[in-house]
Amino acid sequence: MKYEVKDMKERYFAGIEYEGGIALSETHKLPKLWEKFLNDVLEEIPLRKKGFPVIGLECYPPDFMETKVFDYYTLVETDVLIEKSEKYVTKKLPKGKYICFEVGFDTLKDDVQKVYKYIKEHNVKIHKGFDFEEYLDGQKYYESGAILNFSFLLEN
Repeated sequence: MKYEVKDMKERYFAGIEYEGGIALSETHKLPKLWEKFLNDVLEEIPLRKKGFPVIGLECYPPDFMETKVFDYYTLVETDVLIEKSEKYVTKKLPKGKYICFEVGFDTLKDDVQKVYKYIKEHNVKIHKGFDFEEYLDGQKYYESGAILNFSFLLEN
Protein backbone atom coordinates (compact mmCIF):
# COMPACT_ATOMS: atom_id res chain seq x y z
CA MET A 1 0.00 0.00 0.00
CA LYS A 2 1.61 3.24 -1.17
CA TYR A 3 1.36 6.16 1.26
CA GLU A 4 3.19 9.22 2.51
CA VAL A 5 3.10 11.01 5.89
CA LYS A 6 2.93 14.78 5.45
CA ASP A 7 3.12 17.69 7.87
CA MET A 8 0.28 20.01 6.87
CA LYS A 9 -0.44 23.49 8.09
CA GLU A 10 -3.96 24.58 8.98
CA ARG A 11 -5.93 24.79 5.72
CA TYR A 12 -9.15 26.53 4.74
CA PHE A 13 -11.81 25.39 2.29
CA ALA A 14 -15.15 26.46 0.84
CA GLY A 15 -17.75 24.48 -1.08
CA ILE A 16 -21.06 22.69 -0.77
CA GLU A 17 -22.52 19.97 1.43
CA TYR A 18 -24.68 16.99 0.55
CA GLU A 19 -27.82 18.14 2.36
CA GLY A 20 -29.02 15.92 5.21
CA GLY A 21 -26.00 13.63 5.16
CA ILE A 22 -25.43 10.61 2.98
CA ALA A 23 -25.90 6.94 3.82
CA LEU A 24 -23.12 4.49 3.00
CA SER A 25 -25.55 2.80 0.60
CA GLU A 26 -26.16 6.08 -1.29
CA THR A 27 -22.65 7.15 -2.27
CA HIS A 28 -23.63 6.67 -5.92
CA LYS A 29 -25.43 10.04 -5.53
CA LEU A 30 -22.18 11.96 -4.95
CA PRO A 31 -21.30 12.56 -8.64
CA LYS A 32 -24.32 14.91 -8.91
CA LEU A 33 -22.97 16.96 -5.98
CA TRP A 34 -19.55 17.14 -7.67
CA GLU A 35 -21.20 18.20 -10.93
CA LYS A 36 -23.08 21.03 -9.17
CA PHE A 37 -19.91 22.09 -7.32
CA LEU A 38 -17.66 22.11 -10.40
CA ASN A 39 -20.21 23.71 -12.76
CA ASP A 40 -22.19 26.10 -10.54
CA VAL A 41 -20.29 26.91 -7.33
CA LEU A 42 -16.52 26.65 -7.74
CA GLU A 43 -16.05 29.80 -9.84
CA GLU A 44 -18.05 31.91 -7.35
CA ILE A 45 -15.82 31.10 -4.37
CA PRO A 46 -13.43 33.98 -3.69
CA LEU A 47 -9.73 33.67 -2.79
CA ARG A 48 -9.34 30.17 -4.24
CA LYS A 49 -5.79 28.84 -4.28
CA LYS A 50 -4.21 28.36 -7.68
CA GLY A 51 -4.08 24.94 -9.28
CA PHE A 52 -6.66 22.32 -8.42
CA PRO A 53 -6.74 22.10 -4.59
CA VAL A 54 -10.08 20.26 -4.44
CA ILE A 55 -11.15 17.70 -1.82
CA GLY A 56 -14.13 15.55 -0.90
CA LEU A 57 -14.43 15.77 2.90
CA GLU A 58 -16.24 13.09 4.88
CA CYS A 59 -17.17 13.96 8.49
CA TYR A 60 -18.40 11.22 10.79
CA PRO A 61 -20.86 12.02 13.60
CA PRO A 62 -20.61 10.19 16.95
CA ASP A 63 -23.56 7.92 16.00
CA PHE A 64 -22.10 6.92 12.62
CA MET A 65 -21.71 3.23 13.57
CA GLU A 66 -25.47 3.02 14.23
CA THR A 67 -26.81 5.28 11.47
CA LYS A 68 -24.17 4.67 8.73
CA VAL A 69 -24.81 8.29 7.66
CA PHE A 70 -22.02 10.85 7.30
CA ASP A 71 -21.66 14.45 6.14
CA TYR A 72 -19.99 14.97 2.76
CA TYR A 73 -18.57 18.18 1.32
CA THR A 74 -17.04 19.08 -2.04
CA LEU A 75 -14.51 21.82 -1.31
CA VAL A 76 -11.79 23.98 -2.82
CA GLU A 77 -8.87 25.30 -0.78
CA THR A 78 -8.86 29.05 -0.14
CA ASP A 79 -6.05 31.37 0.93
CA VAL A 80 -7.86 32.30 4.17
CA LEU A 81 -11.03 31.29 5.97
CA ILE A 82 -13.63 33.22 4.00
CA GLU A 83 -17.09 34.12 5.21
CA LYS A 84 -19.68 31.50 4.33
CA SER A 85 -22.66 32.50 2.21
CA GLU A 86 -25.98 31.09 1.10
CA LYS A 87 -24.20 29.47 -1.83
CA TYR A 88 -21.35 27.75 0.03
CA VAL A 89 -20.08 26.55 3.40
CA THR A 90 -16.57 26.88 4.82
CA LYS A 91 -14.35 24.37 6.63
CA LYS A 92 -10.97 24.42 8.35
CA LEU A 93 -8.70 21.37 8.50
CA PRO A 94 -6.32 21.32 11.46
CA LYS A 95 -2.56 21.49 11.35
CA GLY A 96 -0.88 18.14 11.92
CA LYS A 97 0.62 15.00 10.46
CA TYR A 98 -1.55 13.34 7.82
CA ILE A 99 -1.19 9.90 6.29
CA CYS A 100 -2.01 10.11 2.59
CA PHE A 101 -2.69 6.91 0.64
CA GLU A 102 -2.45 6.86 -3.14
CA VAL A 103 -5.68 5.38 -4.55
CA GLY A 104 -7.15 4.98 -8.00
CA PHE A 105 -10.02 7.19 -9.07
CA ASP A 106 -11.54 4.33 -11.09
CA THR A 107 -11.25 1.95 -8.13
CA LEU A 108 -11.93 4.44 -5.33
CA LYS A 109 -14.55 2.42 -3.47
CA ASP A 110 -12.45 -0.79 -3.43
CA ASP A 111 -9.23 1.08 -2.66
CA VAL A 112 -10.81 2.91 0.28
CA GLN A 113 -11.82 -0.45 1.75
CA LYS A 114 -8.22 -1.67 1.31
CA VAL A 115 -6.92 1.48 3.06
CA TYR A 116 -9.23 0.93 6.04
CA LYS A 117 -8.13 -2.72 6.20
CA TYR A 118 -4.46 -1.62 6.12
CA ILE A 119 -5.07 0.93 8.91
CA LYS A 120 -6.72 -1.71 11.08
CA GLU A 121 -4.13 -4.43 10.41
CA HIS A 122 -1.19 -2.07 11.04
CA ASN A 123 -2.81 -0.35 14.03
CA VAL A 124 -2.40 3.11 12.48
CA LYS A 125 -3.71 5.68 14.98
CA ILE A 126 -5.97 8.03 13.01
CA HIS A 127 -8.44 10.70 14.03
CA LYS A 128 -11.81 9.05 13.39
CA GLY A 129 -13.84 12.26 12.93
CA PHE A 130 -13.03 12.88 9.28
CA ASP A 131 -11.07 11.84 6.20
CA PHE A 132 -10.83 13.27 2.72
CA GLU A 133 -9.98 12.42 -0.84
CA GLU A 134 -7.67 14.98 -2.40
CA TYR A 135 -7.82 15.44 -6.16
CA LEU A 136 -4.41 16.12 -7.64
CA ASP A 137 -3.41 18.82 -10.08
CA GLY A 138 -2.41 17.36 -13.43
CA GLN A 139 -4.52 14.21 -13.14
CA LYS A 140 -7.14 13.64 -15.85
CA TYR A 141 -10.14 12.35 -13.91
CA TYR A 142 -12.12 11.92 -17.11
CA GLU A 143 -9.57 9.30 -18.27
CA SER A 144 -8.79 5.87 -16.90
CA GLY A 145 -5.84 5.50 -14.52
CA ALA A 146 -6.07 8.79 -12.60
CA ILE A 147 -4.97 8.77 -8.95
CA LEU A 148 -5.81 10.80 -5.85
CA ASN A 149 -4.84 10.84 -2.19
CA PHE A 150 -7.09 9.45 0.52
CA SER A 151 -5.96 11.10 3.76
CA PHE A 152 -6.37 10.96 7.53
CA LEU A 153 -5.11 13.09 10.40
CA LEU A 154 -2.79 11.01 12.56
CA GLU A 155 -3.39 10.93 16.32
CA ASN A 156 -0.51 12.17 18.46
